Amino acid sequence: MRRGLGRAALGLAVLAIYGWFLAATEVSLPRFLRGIPWMADFVRRMVPPDLSVLSSAVVGALQTLQIAVVGTTVAALLALPLGFLSARNVAPASLFYPARALLNFFRSIDTMVYALFFVASVGLGPFPGVLAVVTYTVMTLAKLYSEAIEGIEPGPVEAIAATGASRLQVLRFGVLPQVLPLFASYVLYRLETNIRAATILGFVGAGGIGFYIQTYLRMINYPAASAVLLVLVAMVMGVDFASSRLRARIV
Repeated sequence: MRRGLGRAALGLAVLAIYGWFLAATEVSLPRFLRGIPWMADFVRRMVPPDLSVLSSAVVGALQTLQIAVVGTTVAALLALPLGFLSARNVAPASLFYPARALLNFFRSIDTMVYALFFVASVGLGPFPGVLAVVTYTVMTLAKLYSEAIEGIEPGPVEAIAATGASRLQVLRFGVLPQVLPLFASYVLYRLETNIRAATILGFVGAGGIGFYIQTYLRMINYPAASAVLLVLVAMVMGVDFASSRLRARIV
């Protein structure tokens, strides 16, 4: 009886909090319905796409892909030592807790904020975009790496340690073979998300296809903007397909 009352009270509390969130965010179905004609008008202005800007859009898409690939590969390597340092089962407490605190701190800052910081520091162009992707992705991959390391089977590790192997040899032959397929899968997944992130970075001057989308929207050239969006969608779909196939083969 008490358990049932407790669950009911908890359910009511959750509903009340959710209702508060809805009110605080000003969610309104009537406002959404009133906005539909404006949305439809915006879409109508984007049709048909202006295919004359396709060459520029492809250049921007290629730069976005380059930012994501370079940023992800550099981050994948830099995250390796940090991933081991932040894994509870392989790192001593004196290193584990500072490493985890470092991960939690820097992962709380979005890629866009890093992009603004690096644009102000090193100037406009794709380079600050690469730095922003690297900074955020290192922390994200290190967290995923550490969780994969903490989930390994202890048997092979104990067997290698029993032979008198050094700590480095245990990591090399007992841990890495178990986690490398997962590491590769995580890197490919982050590449997918970084392509989307690199698209938005162009809005703050960090290069890529986002720069062209922002430029055409500011010029109220909606047909050109829609052509760039079509190139972006095609690129993302192609990368997602290739990445999913590769991850299926790896895992």
